[in-house]
Amino acid sequence: MASFLVPDDFRAFMRSVVDYLDAPGADKLLDAEDAFQDACGHGGRVDGTTAYRFRYLTVDGTHRWTIVLDELEIRAISDGLQIEADGERLEIARTSQRKPTGDPLLIWGAYNDDALIVRRPDDLVTALDTLQRYAIDKPRILRMWSPSDDQLVAVMWGDECALYVIESIEGYATSTGDHQRTDSFEVLDHDGNPLIVPWGDCVPWPAASRALVRFAAHGELGPEIAVEGRIPSQLLMHGELDRQTVLAMRAEPASDPRRSSLPRLTPVPAPAVTEVAEVAEVAAIAGVRAPVPVGREPLNVAELAAWGRRLIQVLFTQGLIELGAGPGIDEISYQLSGHLQAHGDEAEHSLDTAEWLANELSSIRGIAKLFATGGDLQLALRRSRYPE
Repeated sequence: MASFLVPDDFRAFMRSVVDYLDAPGADKLLDAEDAFQDACGHGGRVDGTTAYRFRYLTVDGTHRWTIVLDELEIRAISDGLQIEADGERLEIARTSQRKPTGDPLLIWGAYNDDALIVRRPDDLVTALDTLQRYAIDKPRILRMWSPSDDQLVAVMWGDECALYVIESIEGYATSTGDHQRTDSFEVLDHDGNPLIVPWGDCVPWPAASRALVRFAAHGELGPEIAVEGRIPSQLLMHGELDRQTVLAMRAEPASDPRRSSLPRLTPVPAPAVTEVAEVAEVAAIAGVRAPVPVGREPLNVAELAAWGRRLIQVLFTQGLIELGAGPGIDEISYQLSGHLQAHGDEAEHSLDTAEWLANELSSIRGIAKLFATGGDLQLALRRSRYPE
């Protein structure tokens, strides 16, 4: 064990943990690996014990620490009474290139078809162009892995793109554009947390696109993109999940862009409320269930993931769910979001659908047991759909 000297950001993190522990409410979700989250790290209670395990990334991104604390130590650190703890330190920087483990991988959303295994360079160019057009009106995030498991995050908006290399033989890095631009914009990362992206990190899309193609093949951006050796600490957390771990949480991605969600990313006008009502009426007459209740606005990906997290919390508080080892609560929430998008509205109003959905949720990786009946799930869906 090494000596972990408590930095200011970790101490502030522990203050937020104490605030949550002291907040009213007897049943709290503590045992998930990422029950507590902060820009500098995450953690949770070790199942079956009174100890808490935290992962912490240093500000310079050089080291990743694992620290196990009991509640007294958490409170002592929060109050400034304890300045060090035992921990395990891991060097983040790699010294040699890994052997290729597969084809390049793209992921741009939470659903199973929001991913592509790249078998042909033309498919990669097609995918990038489609995603860039999808990001004309609002920022979008893309994750990419090279054959040797180098990893980056690209934030696209309009004709510009910020590139964040999470892991590579040369370490982490951030693209640099116009240093005179001091404004920024916000986007939700793949865990649903807000990420502030400075416009000064953005480069023109044509150059970014060429760099992404190069990274997919070789794990580096090339000389066309100027970079700095820094990266938002919350993105470094993604480095803990290699490609195989991420793939284990999803269905097998398509290798043909036409079988992914890419063809559906061009927005289409929503039907008028009267048209939706007519569909529901016809469905009722025919004796089938209408897919979406009349007049309810569909939720976006981030809202669906947040609904999934609230649903887990409600079920946990009522003793209707037991979480197991494996994915953290955010990954489980994103897996839930696909089911909620397809069947959440209908399950609120149909007991048969709710019972079917309960069976589907019980098979999600990370959920050890689900004790909820269809009726239990209907109530939990209604209680958790919107933030209190």
